[in-house]
Amino acid sequence: MTEIADNRILRITRWLVYLIMGLVAAVGILLAVMSVILPFYWTDAMAAIAKSYPDLDPFTLLPHLLSIFALGILILGMLWTIMRKLLAIIASVEVGDPFVRANAVRLKAIGWLMVGIQIVGTPLAFAAGEAAELLGDTDTGFDISLNGILSILLVFILAGIFERGSEMREELEGTV
Repeated sequence: MTEIADNRILRITRWLVYLIMGLVAAVGILLAVMSVILPFYWTDAMAAIAKSYPDLDPFTLLPHLLSIFALGILILGMLWTIMRKLLAIIASVEVGDPFVRANAVRLKAIGWLMVGIQIVGTPLAFAAGEAAELLGDTDTGFDISLNGILSILLVFILAGIFERGSEMREELEGTV
């Protein structure tokens, strides 16, 4: 009974990871296409925006938008990599062999990618704040995420647990 429930949970988790990967890919493609197309249609876009924001300097806004697109694509790439590593961990759990060194390495990589997301998020928030300020909005919603920091710590702790679990398993197999 527990095994069936666990398999169901793993299946649902795997499909959620695939769903997230699909969303990440779609947004990444959208940002990439917009960053390529926007400079070609910049004057038309600015003419439309100038109706709502007549004091806006278009040459100040473009670099901020392109920075947002580039940093967003970078973060999405890190999220994609995290999801791929999660799929590999889920696969090892499904075959009943989660406490292997590879999963500890994957978890450490996920932890560092999460640190990278936090780091890249800072200039992204700055660029978004500057663009929002140019458009008359002052609240960008940037703050330090305590949940993000706790999640990163938890991932590194789990990596240590998986590493120790794989060592204990190797020791046990060596004595049998």
